[in-house]
This record gives sequence, structure tokens and C-alpha cells, in this order.
Amino acid sequence: MSKDFKNKYFIILNKDEIIFICLSNENKISFIKNYNLINGPKNLFREFENFFNNNLIEIEKSLKDFIKKIYIIIDTDDSLSVNLSIKYKLNREKINENKINELLNSLKYQFNKYDNEQKIIHIKISNFLIDGKEKDLSFVRETLDNFILEVKLECLKNQTVYLIKKICSNYQISVEKILIANYLTQSTNYKKDKIVFLANETLNGQNNNDVSWVTKKTIKQGFFERFFNFFS
Repeated sequence: MSKDFKNKYFIILNKDEIIFICLSNENKISFIKNYNLINGPKNLFREFENFFNNNLIEIEKSLKDFIKKIYIIIDTDDSLSVNLSIKYKLNREKINENKINELLNSLKYQFNKYDNEQKIIHIKISNFLIDGKEKDLSFVRETLDNFILEVKLECLKNQTVYLIKKICSNYQISVEKILIANYLTQSTNYKKDKIVFLANETLNGQNNNDVSWVTKKTIKQGFFERFFNFFS
């Protein structure tokens, strides 16, 4: 079997069906397999396992490749959206990328503290308020008095993430990343098989406000707690 590691393999889990898609290195869909849910969305994970049992060998033969890594797109009602903000008084010092990273990690810590049953899948910077005015990322590194960072989190239950990874691992497949359809698009009219293009843009860093975590071990959590505001 060939090993074209430039291909990306996606599985879309939604209420009606499971869709396997191969996205080629030319960013074209080169293979697609649909699997209708037999037992309904309430038994999604049983259906997910049935999908592998009934289709994996056939898919790998068609692709002439062993599937080692996969991206999962969740298109169900199980996700949770949360808006958070944090305020930081700078006293005329300059804001920089490291400081923003510390604030983002503080928000992550605070969210996990209040809800440890959810796994943060996406975090998006919604807004910057600098000295009371909306600004964009071009103002990073400028001297200012106070800074408010607003973000939106998209989450899944830890149990959901665990089950997805466990089922895939049973077939020696690692989950590279889980993505949430509601985050990738706000439209209800998109074609389900085309969402992989939006997912690929996010994976390639083309979503400018999408945040990739860079963990800082030196964060003093107690300091940031004083400036933390939680909005449901």
C-alpha cells in the first residue's frame, strides 16, 4: 500500500450519518464514504464503531493506504459555546505576544476551574478593547493603559473526546485533532462534505483569530483571578 502522508483523512460525525473524506495534497476531495446511522444519533458512538468494523478495510483498499491519523469534525448539538473576557491594567507598559499568551492561558485555567467536565476544542479571539476602544492585533506591542481581551470557547464534554479517541485507537488510528462544525461555519446551508475545506484552512492557520495554545508554566494564577470576568 502507498503511503502518501500529504493526504488528510477526515471523519464527520453528525445526526444522520458518518462521512469519511480523503482530502488530497491538491486540496481536492479524492475519496468519500457515507454511512447512514442505523440506530440513530443517541447511539452515535456505537455507530462510529460499526462504521470502522464495516468499512475500514474496504476504505484502506480503495485508498491503497493504511489510515494512521485522522481529523474528526463534530456536527451535533453536544458542543458548548462560552464567551469570556479578562482585563489587565498595564500602567503604560507595552502589550506583547507573551502577555496575550499569559492572559489566554489564564482564561483557560479559570474555565477549567469552574467546569472541569468540558474540553476546550477551539478558542477564538473575539475582540480587543484597548483603553476602552475596539482595536485589532496591529496594536500589539504599543504602549497603553488598560487592555481587555474577549474570547469565545467551543467545547465538548471530556467523555465525548475520550470515547472518540478510544474508538479510533482500537483500530490503531490516532486522532490528530477534533474540530466543531459550529465553529468552522455559522451557516446552516453548507454542504456537509465541503466542510473539510474550512477545517483544512483552520488546520493550516488561515483563520487569523484562531488560537493555538502555547503553555506558559510561569503564570501566577492568583494574580489574574482578580481581573477575571466570566460571562455565560
